[in-house]
Amino acid sequence: MKKLFTLIALFALCSPVFAADKYASVDLDKVLKGYKKTDTINKTFQKREAEIRVFIVDAQKSVVAATTDADRKKLEEKYSKELKAKMDKLQKDKLAALQGLEKDVKKAIDAEGKKGVYALILTSNTTLYGAVDISDSIIKTLNSMP
Repeated sequence: MKKLFTLIALFALCSPVFAADKYASVDLDKVLKGYKKTDTINKTFQKREAEIRVFIVDAQKSVVAATTDADRKKLEEKYSKELKAKMDKLQKDKLAALQGLEKDVKKAIDAEGKKGVYALILTSNTTLYGAVDISDSIIKTLNSMP
């Protein structure tokens, strides 16, 4: 009987600790839209994509202006290789930029979790109820990072 009372007392003391856990959610779309670096990266890649479109138009004009079929074929092969190299570089750079954004967001979420002493931070699309939305705080943290 004494052991039962001890267990009940121990459980009663531990219950408030479990009840004190704080849960948070983060809307990643909102965070990425609010992060200044995302906009900068998007503008950079839009500019590079526009440059590639100009390259394609110029290449098409050059191929059409070729006088012989052999010249056209050489130009098509040349521009095709150049275009593939440009597109591969663009994809590689986009992937690196996205990984950098992901790293920054994760770092900000980790910092917020430690600062807010959250037991668990989930994405907002996996949270139905009971979590505090800390997206604005994450955006503020991200935009204050160097």
